[in-house]
This record gives sequence, structure tokens and C-alpha cells, in this order.
Amino acid sequence: MRNRGQLLVALVVLAGVIAAAVYLDREVGARPLETATVSGVPSGAWFCPHGGGEKQWDVRLQLANPGDEAVPVRVRSVTSARPVPPEDHVVEPGATLVIPVPGVGRESSTSVEYFGGFVAAGWLSHAGDDASGVAAEPCLPDSSDRWLLPDGTTLEEENDDVVVVMNPYATDAVISLTLLSDGRGDPVRTEEWTNVTLKPFHSRAFRLNDKALGETTVSTVVDVSVGRVAAATLGISKVAGIRSSLGLPSGATTQILPGAADAGRTDLPVMSVGLERVALSGTLLEAEITQPLTALTDAAPAGESARTVPFTTGSPASLVVHAAGPDVAFARRTFGVASDQASTAGATEPAAAWIVLPSVVGQPSHPAIALANPGQEPAVVTLSALPVEGESAPEPVTVEVPPLSTVLAPKAFVTEASTASVLVLASSGSVVPTSASYALGREGFATFAVAVGVRIPAAWVPSE
Repeated sequence: MRNRGQLLVALVVLAGVIAAAVYLDREVGARPLETATVSGVPSGAWFCPHGGGEKQWDVRLQLANPGDEAVPVRVRSVTSARPVPPEDHVVEPGATLVIPVPGVGRESSTSVEYFGGFVAAGWLSHAGDDASGVAAEPCLPDSSDRWLLPDGTTLEEENDDVVVVMNPYATDAVISLTLLSDGRGDPVRTEEWTNVTLKPFHSRAFRLNDKALGETTVSTVVDVSVGRVAAATLGISKVAGIRSSLGLPSGATTQILPGAADAGRTDLPVMSVGLERVALSGTLLEAEITQPLTALTDAAPAGESARTVPFTTGSPASLVVHAAGPDVAFARRTFGVASDQASTAGATEPAAAWIVLPSVVGQPSHPAIALANPGQEPAVVTLSALPVEGESAPEPVTVEVPPLSTVLAPKAFVTEASTASVLVLASSGSVVPTSASYALGREGFATFAVAVGVRIPAAWVPSE
């Protein structure tokens, strides 16, 4: 009854939020949903351009509530079809809620509004008959008027990489796409992908093969002249499974890209949107070894171009990469021991409080959580499970992460919490956590997915 009462109150608040949003749309144009507040009641939003299949994919939205009060949420599917009414749910305190969402159409997307508390959100996509493998990523906490998407390839026709762009607002958005590659001398700009109108609550998938076939690297710049959007890449390979990678707003100069459990092969797509070459540097953080990424120093792409830099790494391992200017973006693509790939944009800085959403799609499975500490001081972190309803949670564990290193969370804890979200709280130092998991098949290695954790805003960090 308590939760029902909270939901009723939240829905009343929601009506006020909607009225305020309509006013803002009419009077001053679209604004990010997370900036809206009514009568002091906090609210926020997540934008999830996860994509889907030509045939139905199993796409799951994962919501985790680290607080001690239930949090009402409103979930809306965003596709190329006519908008449908949103659905209301409640995420119980200290728990994870899994919601199946539509997964038909490469453009399939989902938005989430939350009220009166904080929830983390991410997606887990299991490909259907037209592809194979699993992709996972956190959702975006904000929309933007510019996105950089490094991770794309059209080297073979078996690759069908797309950029998914969603407009989660009640007003039109107008966007233009520019493609950067390593084999073409100039950026690719076409009339068809210039000043494209996205209707309210609509999304679209842009197939990179149609404009730049045969390139090892195809990175994308999404510029928005009207409104704000969210964007991510969806990579589909007939021989290497699927992967997802979030777009990055311009301006970041450092990215931390943790990983674990892969076969030792890492591809690092890097794009430069400025007119001049920008110097790059980086460091490899493994469990007991820290070394410079010397190959990156000589691999900086020319202005308005992109390239992929290959590395061989151990497990776990994190790449900390730097650019001497704000017009560069990286992604990390790793490969499982079978035939699936994974990708992540990582994080731009470490923090003391995170939620790691699960990347296991079924059983049998081999889950892992990597904890990267790029700082100069040790980090002491406590891991606590936020289970799905009806499932038990292991006892919390504490892990020390040495400076300039990457370690794995205890295997017994992660295995018992394979379907739960994990709350990561540092009592000293700071980290970047990442989930990296295998699942399904005869021995549990058929699919591979990697997803960086979701940073908890300072106002919502739970007390110990």
C-alpha cells in the first residue's frame, strides 16, 4: 500500500511535469528532461538509443534503485512509427527492475523519466534471427546538440553498422551527419543526411554502409541545429556478433576504458573532428603492470578523420587515453573468446559511487566486474548487490584497488550476483567499474558483452 501511495503521488507530480514541459516546448523550446523540477520534487531522465533487429530482438531495459525508497518511473518507446503512450512502473528500494522493451527496427529506442529518487538505467540486447550475440550499455543521462561516435566500421558487407539517433521530446529536432574515415581524404557529407527532421518522440537509424562502404573505421559526428537528441552506435557483424557504444559530447580530453575477460584483442577507434592533428597519449593499467601506450603516440589521426589502433592486452586491463585538445573521441572494441564482440565509450573520470548493471543475458554464464583505479592513491570499495525481485543477494564484499591498476571483483560474489545490479561505493579513492560477461551456449561462452558503470550523482549517493 505504501508503494501504491507513492506511485499515486508521483503520478500527480508527473502531471505537473508534463504541463511544465509543454509550456517550455511552446515558450522557449525543448530542454533536457532532467532539468525539470516541480515543487522541489527531484526528477531526471535517461535516453537509451539501443537499436534493434530487422526481426524481433530480446531487448531489456535494466533499472536499479540504490536508495531506501521506491522510485516511480515512466518508460516510453521511441521508434520511427507513431508514438505510443508511455508505461508507468515502480523500482523498489535496493533492487533491480528488468523491463522488456520493443526490439524491432534498427532505430528502436527508449526513454525513462524517474521521480522522487534516483535510478540507474541501461540496456541489454540479445540479437534475433538476423544477427547473433549480445550488446549492453548504460543509457545517456542527457541529450545534446552534438555527438561524437567513434565506433563504426564498414570494412566488409558482413558488417552492418548503424548510428541510432532519438528525439525524446515533444518538438521537432533537425540533425546533420558527417562521416570521418581513415581511407577517404575528406569527410563524407551528403544531402540526404543533412538537415534531417526528427519528429517528436521519433528515432532513426543511419546505415553507415550506405555512405562509406569498405572502410576500417567510420566515425560519425551528429550536429543538431534545432532541438536536442541522443545517439549511439549499433554494430552488427555476421561473423562477430553485435555491440553498442554511446555517443560522446564534445569537450572531453580523457577517457578511461576498462575491460576484462576478452580474448586479448582490443581495437581503439579514435576520431578527430578539428582541422589539425591532435597529439595523443595513453597508459595501460593491468593488475600488476602499468605501461605507456607508445603505439598511440604515433597514431593520431589527421584533422577531420578517424582511424583504428589495435592493441594486445591482458585481462583485466584498462586503457587511459588522453588527447591534447577537445576535438577527439575514443571507443574501445574488444572480442570474446567465441564469436561475439563488445564496445564501450568508457568514462571521462573516476568517481566514488557507481552502479554496475548486469551484462548476463542468460545461463550458463561467466560474469566479471573490472575495477579500474587511474589515480595515484589506493581505492577501497565495497560492492553490494541490488537483486531482481525474488532473487537473493550475496553479502557485500570489500576490495582494495591499488593505484594505477585494474583488478577483478571477487569471483564468488559476482557469480552469485550475476543477474543483479551492483552498488560500488569507495570509502577512499575512486574507480571506474565495468561489467564484462559471457553467457549462453553449451559452456556459457556463446555471447560477450561489456558495459561501463553508471555514476551516481552526489545528491543520491547512499550512506554506508
